[in-house]
Amino acid sequence: MHQSIEIELHQAQYDFCHSDALYRGFVGGRGAGKSLVGAYDLIRRAKPGRLYAIFAPTYPMLLDATYRSFTEQCQRFNFLREMNKSRMCATLGNGAEVLFRSVDDPERARGPNLSGAWLDEASLMKDAAYKIIVACLRQGGEAGWLSATFTPRGKSHWTHKVFGTRQPNTALFHARSIDNPFVAQEFVDAVASQYTEQLAAQELDGLFIDLEGGLAQRNWFGIVDAVPADAKRVRHWDFAATEKQAAGDNPDYTVGTLVASHNGTYFVQHVVRGRYGPGAVERLVEQTAQVDGFEVPVTLEQEPGSSGKMATAAIIRLLDGYNVRAVPVTGDKVSRAMPWLAQAEAGNVNLLRGDYIADWLDEVASFPEGGHDDQVDSMSGAYATLVEAREVIIGFA
Repeated sequence: MHQSIEIELHQAQYDFCHSDALYRGFVGGRGAGKSLVGAYDLIRRAKPGRLYAIFAPTYPMLLDATYRSFTEQCQRFNFLREMNKSRMCATLGNGAEVLFRSVDDPERARGPNLSGAWLDEASLMKDAAYKIIVACLRQGGEAGWLSATFTPRGKSHWTHKVFGTRQPNTALFHARSIDNPFVAQEFVDAVASQYTEQLAAQELDGLFIDLEGGLAQRNWFGIVDAVPADAKRVRHWDFAATEKQAAGDNPDYTVGTLVASHNGTYFVQHVVRGRYGPGAVERLVEQTAQVDGFEVPVTLEQEPGSSGKMATAAIIRLLDGYNVRAVPVTGDKVSRAMPWLAQAEAGNVNLLRGDYIADWLDEVASFPEGGHDDQVDSMSGAYATLVEAREVIIGFA
């Protein structure tokens, strides 16, 4: 390693980079400096004329995050001789070569003999990808090293089994989000406020948490006999995925959830849930809107693709005269649910007494590992709409 390639690291990062273990894991909270230390570690260990590879779970993640982190560190030390973006490979200043690959399909990791590999966001990769990559670490008849940087995904995940159980030639290094001196306490506090206690321990403290199938507990939700008359309300529809309906194997449900908001407390007031054909769904949505009344806004999940947009447009035409709009889905299901689950954990989500409660609690308590999440998605959409409306009112106050 060139003497000029040195940066200031916090203790866990330093220990990770200077470990002699053949297989090393760096587990940390969001913003704990995982990608930075992974890139820096590879640059330090790269030997002249040897071949290395950097892997990410998907190509977009590889291009948008991992590739950027690595090239930024190379440029920081003026240690990048050549970058061929069309082939996704780099030549370092000492002649070492680095390949960039995604493992959407683990089989794509087969092929090259490597002296070392870095797995960025390893907890989002399949166990099969890890096993294939390990078998590639044999360049020049020598055993190559492997590093993995990741946010934990529980003790049953392969990353914990490999790095967290004291296997031979392995080591695990841990850091919290706040351990990174460049992460503000305000960031950690803001993110924690949107997470449940268990998820915050995983995503911010970097701990292996067994969620036991669910992020929520049944006792978080109170059951009430009435909802304040002046509460703000919205009905959000989550439509069954067309392809899963066609498959006929435990198909999804179409769900419409009526949620009310009053002085910082949220009420699940009514849930419509069932499996319906396209025509029946339109009639159901129209009938439910008639029962709710013109004063209750209606939001519809906007499925991707032209067919989804056409179906949503048809329902909007059917509800002419109502306050109705389509809402595109962004982010993963867990991220969308976290804000209202955090409110539930604080005791701010109640259920109006009704026949839907048993099934609703079963689904929420098993999320995200349960068989269905349609009621969770519908609740997430309704909550997001109410919060958006509240922020607009505050903004114009």
